[in-house]
Amino acid sequence: MTIMKKIFATLLAVSMMLIGTRASAQMVTGAGYFFASEKAGNSEAVAHHGFYLGASYNIPIVAGLGVAPGLYLDMLVYGKTAASGGSWANYYLAGRYREFAVNVPVNVNYRFGLGDNAALLVYAGPTFQVGIASTTTVSGEVKIFGIMASDGTEFNHYNGDNGDRNRFNMSVGGGIGFEVGDLLFTVGYDRSLLNYVKSDDYTAARNMIKAGINFAF
Repeated sequence: MTIMKKIFATLLAVSMMLIGTRASAQMVTGAGYFFASEKAGNSEAVAHHGFYLGASYNIPIVAGLGVAPGLYLDMLVYGKTAASGGSWANYYLAGRYREFAVNVPVNVNYRFGLGDNAALLVYAGPTFQVGIASTTTVSGEVKIFGIMASDGTEFNHYNGDNGDRNRFNMSVGGGIGFEVGDLLFTVGYDRSLLNYVKSDDYTAARNMIKAGINFAF
């Protein structure tokens, strides 16, 4: 985690320096939907759906090449049952799950002009994630890591020694975009690189497909 934090700080510092040197940089705000697939060990993948919103700052480098650091909020809220996790049921408590996280993507992009008012964009790069909240409001009664939780109990997945999830994660991915005037439509894929659960028995990863609409200033 320490190495990841250093990489994150370095990339953020470089991005801030680039922002200060490019007068033609462009602010892009947007929102969208994501489909997330979570898989742990040999268990079957579990699908979730969520939404995101935020902004990025596209900084031209040369010709159609640019770099775009961003800041986004991911939101994931759904109901679940313990059985949905199979042998990984401890991480899929019955109840209502809520997750909020801040994502900082640093994407390199290339823009192909398609006339005066349109362009095709391809992009790729890492995304650094910091979890804000990850909780389950328990339905029924269940034993969580030796602790009995009754109906209505809120379990904090980031709660120190009793939590089961890591707050920090990192992914790498890419995608394409179609720009028409001030609107940019994007579709992308992110693959998780780190184990987001605190377990010696399971290695868990989350991969996401995202689709969004953005407005450039």
